[in-house]
Amino acid sequence: MNDLLMLFERELSRRGWFKSIVTSIEGVEVGGFGVRFRRRDFNTLVNVLERLEGRVLVFDEVQELRRSRYRFDSLIAYLYDHVDVKVVVSGSQVGLMRRFLRFDDPSAPLYGRPFYVVKLKPLTRELAREFLLKGFEQEGLQPPVELIEEALNIFNGVIGWLTYFGYSYTRLGVRDLTSVLETAAKLAYEELNHALQIFNVGRPRYEAVLKLLSERSSSWSEIIRYVESKHGKIPKNTLNNILKNLIDMGVLEKSEGMYRVADPVLRYAIRKYL
Repeated sequence: MNDLLMLFERELSRRGWFKSIVTSIEGVEVGGFGVRFRRRDFNTLVNVLERLEGRVLVFDEVQELRRSRYRFDSLIAYLYDHVDVKVVVSGSQVGLMRRFLRFDDPSAPLYGRPFYVVKLKPLTRELAREFLLKGFEQEGLQPPVELIEEALNIFNGVIGWLTYFGYSYTRLGVRDLTSVLETAAKLAYEELNHALQIFNVGRPRYEAVLKLLSERSSSWSEIIRYVESKHGKIPKNTLNNILKNLIDMGVLEKSEGMYRVADPVLRYAIRKYL
């Protein structure tokens, strides 16, 4: 619960409009430092959330809350039943997010609740080009056509990296795509490195899988041969768990029996840093 309250304190303190509507709530203190919960319990949190009626509550990268001891899905279920707010949860690790929220578990608080899924897929080359051109137009800029085409080759329709390229060009003044790619690759690797830390002694096997798939798409049998050539015999169910975890993390995708690292920047980062 404390982790969740700290999250709300940090975010709500940034919203000037919110400070004025929580001053009367018992257990909540509002000052120059922002919003603080003096009473750190569920009732205080509920009293705060009830003041958000009619608004949209967004939780980004919600899978990170799975490390909290408090069941976040219980809170969403309570909001669904008792508070008139729209809840949006988003995350880059879709499989972990679904596993964490447990929509399909009959014993879970959110089981049976209706929800709507919006999945962002990479843009086609035509849409990615239009996305960049419209963005630059809004900034009053017109980069060389060759630069746009090279960016499309590198970032392959991934909206996050296209946005990062646009931000680097318009706000940071970076004109060299190699510099943008290097910085993006470091960010991608840092996120991957953080995600792999939970696997402890099993991490070398994960790294072996990623190194292979950053070079080429491979079948299950090709993957197990490669991993065993590096780390010795591995049980089949262990490899299956590794692949499932990496898919849930959004690192791998599987299509027609072949596995691959989907993100072009992450592929580059794995080859360079892992």
